[in-house]
Amino acid sequence: MKRLIAIMLLLALLPALCLAELTEEYAHARFRGRDIVGGAVIISRNGEILFSSAYGYKNAGKNKPVTLDTCFRIASVTKLVSAVGLMKLIEEKGISLDTPVKDIVGFQVVNPAFPDQPITIRQVLSHTSGFVQTQYYFPNWEALKPDNRYFSKKIAPGTQYGYANLNGGLIGAMIEALSGQSVHDYMQENVFLPLGINAAYHPGMLPDQSDVSDRLSKEGRTVQTASKAIARVDEYSDGCDPRAHTNITSGSLWISANGLNRIISMLQMGGELDGVRILQPETVQLMMQPQHLIEGSSVTTESPYGLCMYREENMPGGTWYGHQGRYDGLSSNIYFQPDTGLTVTVIANGYSPHAKDDIVTIARTFMEVSQEYVTE
Repeated sequence: MKRLIAIMLLLALLPALCLAELTEEYAHARFRGRDIVGGAVIISRNGEILFSSAYGYKNAGKNKPVTLDTCFRIASVTKLVSAVGLMKLIEEKGISLDTPVKDIVGFQVVNPAFPDQPITIRQVLSHTSGFVQTQYYFPNWEALKPDNRYFSKKIAPGTQYGYANLNGGLIGAMIEALSGQSVHDYMQENVFLPLGINAAYHPGMLPDQSDVSDRLSKEGRTVQTASKAIARVDEYSDGCDPRAHTNITSGSLWISANGLNRIISMLQMGGELDGVRILQPETVQLMMQPQHLIEGSSVTTESPYGLCMYREENMPGGTWYGHQGRYDGLSSNIYFQPDTGLTVTVIANGYSPHAKDDIVTIARTFMEVSQEYVTE
């Protein structure tokens, strides 16, 4: 009888024992095992932070510790964060996602190989526009020939998935054209300040510049110090100029783990966090959906992206939605899981990231272990 009681007590304690595995020591061991110089992880559920840990250092000299408020250049996660602002404008102005981008920005966003087939907002946000991946962001749009470095001359708009940074860059151009403000000003007023987030598209424009990470290489060496990056703020063009600003929102955002956690928690909560509504619930649902399944859609092919929101279906607990970024030696990741209410934010800097099914392994580790917080 005593043995039976002991077994029953042990079984009752199992959930608590499992949760105890996710400690700061466990998290730091995961970062350390990948030779990461500095980073952070936050796990939330339905807007409540369940676990958070900052790890390591924000400089190669390893004498400036990372905090949860340390701002990093978070690369392509910029696209999803910026898409929140664009979708807010689309909501407010009642714009169809199948509107040609050229009608929004005022210049000729058209693949010259398919001149009669417009590139739409929906195609840009689902990476089915026909752009190819390139590090060039400023086409001479009206002078493009069918054989150019920006478009595939074999892929008509909406007919094939192909991730391309220029899709993300056009988000900023559309924000500026629709709002009449710079990307920086619009996002500050309508997303960042309402949510209490310290973020900017240049570190020299952060409202609080006291906690900024150096950019580090994959080997953990300095690419650019925070102080030098901040000092180059004069190079940033902060005006409303859609034609000139087709690069800003592809990967230039500086933000902290705490800031990213608030963005992804807002999305997980249906567009509202702490009483502040940024998007309507139906807009968030639309961002999650495969766009080719929507009646009348200008996207006719399957894409792993809804509207700038990646779907990862091969994970415990159900499908995750979010985005990741990789730049120099940094990876950034924000994902939420509707079935469990979980969100995971992971930033890792100064290492060589490796991915499985297009999600870096450090993020995948925490997405998997986060399931320990799900109880019946």
